[in-house]
Amino acid sequence: MLRFVALALASQCRHILADESWQDTPILTSLWQATSNNDNDAIDRLLDSSESAVSSRSGDGRGLAWWAWEFQNEYVLGSILAYGGDILSEDEDESGKAAMAMCTENPDCNKDSLVQKAKSMMEDLKKRKEQRAADREKDDFDDEEDEELGDDEF
Repeated sequence: MLRFVALALASQCRHILADESWQDTPILTSLWQATSNNDNDAIDRLLDSSESAVSSRSGDGRGLAWWAWEFQNEYVLGSILAYGGDILSEDEDESGKAAMAMCTENPDCNKDSLVQKAKSMMEDLKKRKEQRAADREKDDFDDEEDEELGDDEF
């Protein structure tokens, strides 16, 4: 009995600690909008702009994975994988539902098909992510060179 109480208490403490980091933020609002509107360019920009965007959770404990499953957005699911996230995580929101429950509870959603499509996109999405990072690095380097020349040079 004591063991059961200890396990229940540990589980509750884990949930309370997770809730402390759950908060509504502008980037999460933007991720929800981009996911619901199938705005892949915005998804790329948002994920590129924040290392924590893939794993951030809103006040209700949901995040990008929940919305990707809810809107059956294979591009976002593939992007989550490309950025190191787990689309099949058992982590729960405040109502005790894992992200994939948004699909499995919907009779019109084919979880296996979405996972397969997301996984098939992952390598291409990783390459595109790396290319965007390289382009930004080159642009930053070019900007530094321009600053060294000064405005008087032109």
